Amino acid sequence: MLAMAVLSLRRPLAGLASAGLLGGAALMSALLVPAPVLALPEAEVSAKLDTILLLMAVNDKGQPRTVAAKIDGRSVNAYLAAISIAAAEEITAGKRYGLDPKVAKGLRFAPVSLARFNLLLGPLLKAKPKDLGVIAPDPAQVAVATTLLLAQNVPAAQARQLAALQPMIFCPEPGLLVSSNEGPDKGKQFVPCATEAEFVDTIVQRAIKESPKIAATKPKVVAIPLNSFIAFLRKEPESRVGQLRVVPSGRMFNLIQQISGKQPGTRAQPGTSPEAKPADR
Repeated sequence: MLAMAVLSLRRPLAGLASAGLLGGAALMSALLVPAPVLALPEAEVSAKLDTILLLMAVNDKGQPRTVAAKIDGRSVNAYLAAISIAAAEEITAGKRYGLDPKVAKGLRFAPVSLARFNLLLGPLLKAKPKDLGVIAPDPAQVAVATTLLLAQNVPAAQARQLAALQPMIFCPEPGLLVSSNEGPDKGKQFVPCATEAEFVDTIVQRAIKESPKIAATKPKVVAIPLNSFIAFLRKEPESRVGQLRVVPSGRMFNLIQQISGKQPGTRAQPGTSPEAKPADR
């Protein structure tokens, strides 16, 4: 059970939709930007990124693997990751990044958090600055992300391109504070964001139904490109972003449970994605 309240965020989250276009989220350059004095400490930013689950392409030793890819028309060596099972399946099916079909089909993936992905790639990209770390978006979220970006006044062409190329973080606006009534985090309040729009929309609709006060604020779901979300965490004062939390994907969490204890790396096989249920989150 979740208790709800409204948290007013001074800067509208919908205004974060503008972002540089790339064939996925390339995150490492943000590590080189000094944080403002009042910003969230980097350790806390990393903790927030630790709940964003990915599938990372790995070699036989379970380490990040580079593949020859085409990103924005450029031939590069890329470390690939996927924000969802369906995104990994698109990569292995050869639908993204111009991969050699045999290479794509043979890719193996291991679950990893975004924070861990950044940590692993840091020294690798420092040694070879021309390489890229790229995260593929969830194809199941493209349509809803496009709709939300259009509602956030992003120009149509840019909205479609952002939704197709960038993983999205979905958050309620204004921020709805929720708190768990059970478990180790009982009583702790946070603004629930997610990589799946339907999860956040369920919370918003429940809040509207149960609280006339919240309904009067006309809460909605907004889509934020992953790069912009990370930049927001790093640059804004702690008072604005400290309570934002990305709730782990139920589908990805189930997959991690399924393959725990097995050898590092698993092939993304079409049709084998575990079904998600509300209780999985």
